[in-house]
Order: sequence, then C-alpha cells, then structure tokens
Amino acid sequence: MAARGMNLTCIAPSIQDGEKIIELNKEKIEKGNVKWWQALILYVVGEEPTIGALERFIAATWNFALKPKIFYHNDGYFVVHFNSLEDKDVVLCSGTYTINNKPIIIKAWTHTFSFHSEVLQTIPPWVHLPNLPLSCWKRETLSRIESGLEVSIYVDECTTKEERISYARLLMEMNITRPLPKTIKVKDSTGDISDQEIVYDWVPECCHT
Repeated sequence: MAARGMNLTCIAPSIQDGEKIIELNKEKIEKGNVKWWQALILYVVGEEPTIGALERFIAATWNFALKPKIFYHNDGYFVVHFNSLEDKDVVLCSGTYTINNKPIIIKAWTHTFSFHSEVLQTIPPWVHLPNLPLSCWKRETLSRIESGLEVSIYVDECTTKEERISYARLLMEMNITRPLPKTIKVKDSTGDISDQEIVYDWVPECCHT
C-alpha cells in the first residue's frame, strides 16, 4: 500500500550532449550493498522449487543457521539472505547440494551479478588436487596454484588445517562454456615441472547450441 511505502524527492539529472544522465551516489550505493553481502544466489538445475520447498530444504540441511529470508526472481533463481556473514560463508563452503536429485548452484551475491552471464555460464565447483605434496599446502603456494585455474573462493577446512592428506580441496569459480582443465603445470623450487591432476566434484554439461 502507498501509505506504507516511502516518499521520493526530486533530484535533477545532469545533461550531457543534450541527454539526461542519472548520476548515482557512490556512498548511497555502497550502503545499499551492505545488506546483500550476507546473501547467496541459489539456482536449481532442471527444476524450479517453490519457496516453501526451499524453506523446508534449508531447515533440514542448513539447520545450523538462523532462518534466512528467501526472495524469488522471475528468471528462476532465488536470493537467500542470511542473518550473518558467518552463516553465509559456512553454507557456501559446506559442499555440493541437491534438491530431488537436482544439483544446486550456489554463488555469493555481488552488486554486478547477472543471472544469464554468471549462473548459466560461471559456476563454483569444488576442485580436488590429488596427491599434492604436503609442502604445497600453505596459503601462498595454494594461491599460486589456484591462480593458474580461474577465480578462487575458499579452501576447505580439512585442507586449511592439513587434516586430510590425500588431496587439497578448493572452491573455485569457473566458466563451463569452455573445456575445464584436467591438469595444470607446476614448477617446483628445484625447477622441475610436473602435471598436477585436477578433479571436480561435479560439473554440468554445457549445451553450446
């Protein structure tokens, strides 16, 4: 209802080359972004669950987090707003999820988010680096290795604490419209170059037509 909304004031646009240009205030935009840094973008591949179904999934699967608020976008994805950054980060790092055996793509919200160019092309898969030498498990070395892939997001807890030594596990952000690498060349401190195997938890097939 209009009575419960907010009043607007007139802020005149600037004129450049005879055209109106709306100038946004950087400080106000940044204040508007603050709320959404605690949000995740959630998309279910091959299915469009109701908000009720998603609430039940969250209550059962993410029961460590306070009940988040769920928003639906007409493009078919959801924005899940958590009560804290900690809850959001734990969910993002916890693993791969499914609803009715349909995989869920989860991405951190950004102010430049675009559904068609990000969710449908760029996904965050978990990447395993089998048999990575234990001397390579420190932050700086892992950062060098993952920078040779694409955009890195997190290293999981077991890798960070070196509690599982079979493989290092990283959460990346990769474009699935092009072939994903199966190996990466690594040059060690002695100058020897070796192929480091890359294994993905799950990657959807991309239809190029």
